[in-house]
Amino acid sequence: MERERIMKAPKNPSTQPRLFQVIDMEDLVPPHHILRQINEAVDVSVIHDWVAPLYTEKTGRPAADPERLLRLMLLSYWFDHSERELYEILPMHAGYLW
Repeated sequence: MERERIMKAPKNPSTQPRLFQVIDMEDLVPPHHILRQINEAVDVSVIHDWVAPLYTEKTGRPAADPERLLRLMLLSYWFDHSERELYEILPMHAGYLW
């Protein structure tokens, strides 16, 4: 029994590395970033009302979020990205993900 206690290292939580890192997207995008300004100036949530008659919950699979699709199209237009470029840049750009 004494030998087992000697062989085990004491558990010190301060030396234990964190398994997951929590990142707040709000902290990654500066307050005066152009995408924050655009978000305040342009209300794209109205697209849900515009396209509601085109969707049904009775048939087919769930549709992609029309607001997200519009935001992606606007990013592509404003920053002059092709669709392929946008999808390559998207995972690496905190402002786009925000």
